[in-house]
Amino acid sequence: RVLAVDGVVWAAPDTPDNRTELGSCSTQHGPLPWPQIRATCLMDTHNHELLDAKLGGMDSGELSLASQLQGEDHSLTLFDRAYFSAAFLLDWQAAGDQRHWLMRAKDNLRHELVEQLGPGDALIRMPLSQRARQLRPELPSHWQARLIEVSVGGRLRRFITSLQDARANPARELAELYRQRWEIELGFREI
Repeated sequence: RVLAVDGVVWAAPDTPDNRTELGSCSTQHGPLPWPQIRATCLMDTHNHELLDAKLGGMDSGELSLASQLQGEDHSLTLFDRAYFSAAFLLDWQAAGDQRHWLMRAKDNLRHELVEQLGPGDALIRMPLSQRARQLRPELPSHWQARLIEVSVGGRLRRFITSLQDARANPARELAELYRQRWEIELGFREI
């Protein structure tokens, strides 16, 4: 089952209670004149079924809300790069049986090669940030994932995933699966 996580912000009725409880986004000119709700949602990419959602005020971060979502066993969850956090991804993966993730890799990804699996396909090792280790001393100093590089529409794209078996999960198929992440946007429109 392929799932996707993403965040959305909705305007709320402009009441004093909502302004106090929810807050609003700010621009260079100050806060927006209406309260807003931040939501982080988990959706099935095939049928747009909303499986879980966490709501909060604008002082709630997407990653904090996402860490409260109830993922599913035997699934692959698609994330955008805003969710790149070793602690978050390791927790997501460890919270169930065969709970995997896939996201676009950041251009400045710090890593070292562990094993070359094929052209543009490698197991890598990444350091945890010092801040992550301070907040969560039980985490390892390094963590491992798979980095794939494929040409998509004539452009080289890099993805990182917990699916480390290159035979069972070919790089090109994973890159195609990532395109389903945009299905969550269609689901938000339906909501």
